[in-house]
Amino acid sequence: MTDEERYLFDLQGYLVLRGVLTQQEVDELNEVSDRVYPRDYSDGNDSKERRGIRNVRYVSRWDPACQRLIDHPRIVPVLAEFLGPKFRIDHDYAMFMNAGSDSGNLHGLPELGTHRYFHYLDGQIRTGLTVVTFMLAPAGAGDGGFVCIPGSHKGYFPQNLPEDVRTLKRMPPYVVQPEVDAGDAVIFTEALTHGTKGWRGTHERRAFLYKFNPGHMANHQASYDPANYFDPTPRQRRIMGAPSVGSRPHVIAP
Repeated sequence: MTDEERYLFDLQGYLVLRGVLTQQEVDELNEVSDRVYPRDYSDGNDSKERRGIRNVRYVSRWDPACQRLIDHPRIVPVLAEFLGPKFRIDHDYAMFMNAGSDSGNLHGLPELGTHRYFHYLDGQIRTGLTVVTFMLAPAGAGDGGFVCIPGSHKGYFPQNLPEDVRTLKRMPPYVVQPEVDAGDAVIFTEALTHGTKGWRGTHERRAFLYKFNPGHMANHQASYDPANYFDPTPRQRRIMGAPSVGSRPHVIAP
């Protein structure tokens, strides 16, 4: 990481990394999405999903191209710095949204649990549950999608957030929507107050979210089983490992 990237992550609670995925990788992941998971937004009023949004878990199992995101070479060093060298993947999913979709609520510090934290000590940042969002489509100004309150991961008065802002019925200037291109990645700590604004873009929103924890922690009950994957590499197997204290190998190992 550069000193500026480290500064911005500490300041904002999130970081936009430009051009993490090549155009070839973006095209391949979009092709996989169309082939494996065709979306039908006509039945979007069911009880499980908000209108116009499709969430599907464990996209990492879809194809070797999706599996490679588990240990993408641009992302691994960043995660090792923030989560420690024995980090693990906790869960992953895709989010697809069409125009006119509903917004979700802002969340983060008000529901802070043992897995959501942001600490600093002796020049070292340490985070709990941390998200890498791989963008497969652009999100321009006003399109919607990921929104957050920069700096809120260090906030002391989360209970003072107005209800109409929490529910995204009002978007004051301190709630921002980062503008991103296809191929960018947004990394953020779950301690950051964040949410999903209804999609207003003319194209479909496409994002893959891979969430990671320190090696001793778990947010979801189920662990990753390498048998469900495409001949995973040794490093991918290390990242998939179940939570444990002390016995986990370093992710970045020979």
